[in-house]
Amino acid sequence: MELCCLGMKKTLLRVLRAAHEPRLSQRQVALRAGMARLRYWQIENGDGPPATTAERAAVAAALDTSVTAIAWPELPKAKAS
Repeated sequence: MELCCLGMKKTLLRVLRAAHEPRLSQRQVALRAGMARLRYWQIENGDGPPATTAERAAVAAALDTSVTAIAWPELPKAKAS
């Protein structure tokens, strides 16, 4: 289910989950990716540590897409003092 091609806008994780046929819950994606549901939630919501390369690959595989097709959440940048 490749939803993104070169030159196209990247897709958010929650959109990929909702568009997956059949629709996947966060728990189902986490199980497919071999991680805890809480960790998947953190990755999808940009909370906690950034996703590692291995986590990104596992999530992309769980969603039947490529790592580069996903708009990975980034942590907010720290403000300069």
